Amino acid sequence: MHLIFDFDGTLVNSFSCVMEKAILLADEFSLKKIQLDEIESLRDLSSMEIIQHLNIPLYKIPQLITHMRKHLHHKMVTLTPVVGIKDTLEQLHHAKFTLGILTSNSVENVNLWLETNNMHHIFSFVHASNYFSKKKLIKKTLAHYKITPSNAMYIGDETRDIDAAKTNHIISVAVTWGYNSEKALLKYQPSFIVKDPKDLLTLYSE
Repeated sequence: MHLIFDFDGTLVNSFSCVMEKAILLADEFSLKKIQLDEIESLRDLSSMEIIQHLNIPLYKIPQLITHMRKHLHHKMVTLTPVVGIKDTLEQLHHAKFTLGILTSNSVENVNLWLETNNMHHIFSFVHASNYFSKKKLIKKTLAHYKITPSNAMYIGDETRDIDAAKTNHIISVAVTWGYNSEKALLKYQPSFIVKDPKDLLTLYSE
């Protein structure tokens, strides 16, 4: 079984850092600013609903992602792993599962974080996409590594991760500790929903 992971929110605690930068970017890009008291409620919205809520023009998304990646690069060595995720990943690695990362962050940022946290040996590959092309990236990755869809899971914390997995006919695993709330994730009907990293150890026996 190939276990393919999202990065931000799924493996690393980057939510607060991303929200902090998003608030600063609002002024720079003349966007509606996120209010501190609405951050938690934003977790109930899908990616597109957040974009619509904040009135972000789609043509500005690539610039925003570039700025966010640069901001995160300077924070990578300070961002902590999700509690319990490192031990779980080590166990999956030792059980001979093939682990990989597909992310909207940059490969450079992910590799820096993995090296900082002594986790680089766990993953066989790290690939990055832009914000809207995870569906294509999953398809390309399956083809490149000759992975049959029935032999793969995509594990992520956002509704778009579920959607990308379903489009490629692979198992979708939604984790509740990241960007989207359990309420939002359930609306997209993932194959599995996981509330604690150690529960990932039970999925392959389902």
